[in-house]
Amino acid sequence: MNWEREEQVLEHLAEFADQVVVMVEKMRDMVERFAADRYDELAEAAEELDRLESLADDSKEALLDRLALGTMFPMGRADLARLVTSMDAIANLAAGAADRMSMRRFSLPPRMNEELVRLAKADLEAVQVLRDAVVAVGKDLRVAIKLADKVDKIESHADDIFAELHRQMYDLDTDFKTFHQVKAIIERLENVADRCAQNAELLRHMALEYLENE
Repeated sequence: MNWEREEQVLEHLAEFADQVVVMVEKMRDMVERFAADRYDELAEAAEELDRLESLADDSKEALLDRLALGTMFPMGRADLARLVTSMDAIANLAAGAADRMSMRRFSLPPRMNEELVRLAKADLEAVQVLRDAVVAVGKDLRVAIKLADKVDKIESHADDIFAELHRQMYDLDTDFKTFHQVKAIIERLENVADRCAQNAELLRHMALEYLENE
């Protein structure tokens, strides 16, 4: 009975991970629109991300309720709860980046726009691989570990892009408000990849611990 319940929770966790992937994909699309100065589309896209964030919050609460039922899973309930909460933070960051992009209109140099899009694409790749790792936890823990390692490599690539964007940001000749808006966008995009890496580390810890106890 315990194993059946754990399988059910892992299935719901995989569905939740799919929701987060959709949100980061929408965020990537919004970054591309922002980089192309398609401002008229940003407000509507940000509203859609806010709606998806609300749905993700509902899924998170339902998952945490399942974990609070008191059934002892072979896999630690506390670790699973931390994973759910941390994945929800990715959804929050995606919605937050969207809100910052739609706040007010301004244009960036072409090179910065290119790097922003690269960073958003790295975020999407990281969360897609993280989702695959979450699915693998219920099927093959060794595959989950390998996928978690891949997330780390993607996050390292995202760090390199962030460092270049950060340098370019301080070269901008712009007003105070625009500078801080750009800073907020860049940091939220970078934090998505960071959070993916944190989730990957948690998954790796869970998988290794479970393999040792088999």
